[in-house]
Amino acid sequence: MSTLALSDVSLRSRARWHTTAAVVIGAWMLAGLGFFLAGASWWAVVHPFTLGALTTAVLVYSTHFTEALTRTPAASHLPVAGRVALLQGAVLLLLVGDAGPGWSAPADLGAALVLVVLGWHGVALWSRLRRSLAGSVVVTVPFYLVAAAFLVLAVGLAWAAGRGLGSYDDLIAAHSRATVWGFTWLTVLGTIISLLPTLTGARISATARARCTRALVVHAAGLVLAVGALLIDAPSAALPLLVTVAAAVMLVQPVLAGVLPGTRWRTAGLGVAAGTVWMVALATTDAVLLAREVDPREGIRLLVPALLGAGLLQLVTSVLLHLLPILVGGGPGKVIAARERADRGGPARWVLINLGGVLTLVAPGPAGIILLALGLLGHVLALALAVTLQYRKDPS
Repeated sequence: MSTLALSDVSLRSRARWHTTAAVVIGAWMLAGLGFFLAGASWWAVVHPFTLGALTTAVLVYSTHFTEALTRTPAASHLPVAGRVALLQGAVLLLLVGDAGPGWSAPADLGAALVLVVLGWHGVALWSRLRRSLAGSVVVTVPFYLVAAAFLVLAVGLAWAAGRGLGSYDDLIAAHSRATVWGFTWLTVLGTIISLLPTLTGARISATARARCTRALVVHAAGLVLAVGALLIDAPSAALPLLVTVAAAVMLVQPVLAGVLPGTRWRTAGLGVAAGTVWMVALATTDAVLLAREVDPREGIRLLVPALLGAGLLQLVTSVLLHLLPILVGGGPGKVIAARERADRGGPARWVLINLGGVLTLVAPGPAGIILLALGLLGHVLALALAVTLQYRKDPS
């Protein structure tokens, strides 16, 4: 009886935690959209998506996947909840400080809190990696550690820019690449190796797994060189950035080759596959723009709607469509029913997101952004409805 009670409490706690995390991610997505519609500053529009939604998702789900891969399940969600809570405070401080040129005290405190969160997160992941008894699949966990290190670098570059310790434009251009191609893209690469095959019912690619360490080293070295080049001579950053693209293709190609034949695609798998292809394509485009001497900050601004919407947020919401019904629980029948409810209308939302992403690149303007917003909000609403009905049918 006591064992059953303990298990029941654990399942309820897990459901509450992952539902809360999903609500926080969705709230930041809505906040970013609201800032955009209100005509807020670039800083206020971008960071609810990047630091708010994406970094919260990374903290929660890189921890979840690391626990699963290393077979070291957590006794409590409180540590990662503490990191997420500190991050929310940091984002609010950075938004209040509006940390453009000439940082304010709230922005300084917010940046310091982000560094504390990343340090805590890195130590937690490293501890689990050292205690792991799992096999070769744990080679993906170091991607999360290197990703966190790149975000530390990105925060340092942004702080230096705000304090006038060099060219503001050059520092922010380097900051954006360290954030996008270091922190977020490395997290995605470390995850899709096992996640995309799981979503599509395929086997994990042994080739991709064997290439992990080499690809990570090449990617990190190339990106460090690209960031350094952006600080002194932007066009020379193109070649090392293309090196990071090659490193990503080393992993993405065998993963996609393994899942494409005979796959019955659901919305989550389609979204993750499309988001992954978008990220490779946009990293390549960024390198080409740098090689053609397009202003580095203007180049990344051109890519941001597709990068955030069709790339990163499509990935996050697609993962949630698959993962959250499982994490909320309620038995196999309820999980399947919840997933099917979340999947209804999924192909149409997928088309909206990816067509919107294309439009933002070939015909910049409101049309593409509207399609992206409709598709992503559709994912969020479908997910909210599915989970709400799941709770109602199993209120315990």
